[in-house]
Amino acid sequence: MPEHPPPPNRSHYDTTFKDLFEQPPQHLLHLLIGRRAVGQLPVEFASTQKRIPDCLFLLEDKALFHLELQGNPEPMEWRMLIYRALIRQRYPESPLLQKVLYVGEKKWRPRGVIDEPGLSFRFEVVDIRDIDCRELLASPALEENILAVLCRMDQPRRTIHKILSRINAQPPKARSDALTRLLLLSRLRKLEHTIQTEATEMALTFNLMENEVLGPLILKEQRQQNQKARQEGLQEGLHKGLQKGLQKGLQKGLREAAITILLRQMKRRYGLVPEWAAQQVAQADMERLNDWSEYILEAESLEALLAK
Repeated sequence: MPEHPPPPNRSHYDTTFKDLFEQPPQHLLHLLIGRRAVGQLPVEFASTQKRIPDCLFLLEDKALFHLELQGNPEPMEWRMLIYRALIRQRYPESPLLQKVLYVGEKKWRPRGVIDEPGLSFRFEVVDIRDIDCRELLASPALEENILAVLCRMDQPRRTIHKILSRINAQPPKARSDALTRLLLLSRLRKLEHTIQTEATEMALTFNLMENEVLGPLILKEQRQQNQKARQEGLQEGLHKGLQKGLQKGLQKGLREAAITILLRQMKRRYGLVPEWAAQQVAQADMERLNDWSEYILEAESLEALLAK
């Protein structure tokens, strides 16, 4: 199984999601709140500490919907409260709905509540994996089709095939941009290899190395993987060499011990061991040394023992 490199930094994802949500994602909004948006409102607010919500939609009934995209499992309660205060300050007459759409890799179920004396605030967190990918695949908007790669998929390859088919129908520039976004988001689900394999089988041609976002990332990862492979190869070689050396050293030590013991036994049983006999013992293998050690109690002479 191929190793999956670490995902790009957060700024890459932020840019990708903002591009995908540039127009109101009507299918997704219907799933989240059962309503359509008629436009997106400005989200930059004057503050000593700059706070910019991800998406603020004007709905058909003149209500506002603040959708915050979250990729990391970290506390959101106070940030959502600050966003609510800023939005209500600018649009005091409009009812406001708030939700967090969690798109991260790890499972996360936050409380979404602040409940303390004098303050009660709550909002809903929706994990995009709870949304069936077929819902977004049914959208006519390519941006929502791409978001389907983050949703619940019973058949990932089939889903990816459908998304790639939609991408392949786009003009060259739009096709390249859409593929870049799909690949970036797919890394949150460790599906980038599946996408590249499926694209190859579909005969889609694209040069990732020429992409201004993915090219440097792939090159960096290739270097890291090559370095890791060299280090692992070196470690494996050292380990094997050490194991081999230890085994060889152990065998040598055991043989030398067997020779010493046998020569002592021969000296006790037959007296002085002549040079020719000592050389024969020194050249013998472990099997022969063991045989002699067992037979020495039966052999009547040194010559009879070594002839065994």
